[in-house]
Amino acid sequence: MNERLEALRRRLEHEDNLINQRLSWLVASQAFLLTAFAISLNAPSVPRVPSYASSNSILVDLLPAVGIACILVLGLTVAGAIWSMSELRVLARKISSPDDLPIHSRTPIRLLGLSAPVAIPCIFLILWLSLIASG
Repeated sequence: MNERLEALRRRLEHEDNLINQRLSWLVASQAFLLTAFAISLNAPSVPRVPSYASSNSILVDLLPAVGIACILVLGLTVAGAIWSMSELRVLARKISSPDDLPIHSRTPIRLLGLSAPVAIPCIFLILWLSLIASG
């Protein structure tokens, strides 16, 4: 058993878990922000507390920007994990022997697996940009 290869496999699993966590954070944050946005849009035109009228207007303006900021920050962290995994695979190719089991799937399978962490932020980004454009 190649111990260095096993260590790389564990690091790849760790990066993969980080991608899953970050994607979960993204979806949760977007759900929260979209709910707040919808509630703010449906606020009464004459609020019960007049001093909150300007706060509601600010929320409607800022929530899309906050949503985009979350997408960009979490997108950077996912990109970092993908980059790290790529470097780990290069290192694994250098130290593996023909007898070793591959530590990762073939490229087309990996790309299919990465479609959600890459596409979902793009979908939310398009949604927020569409809301900003229509507002």
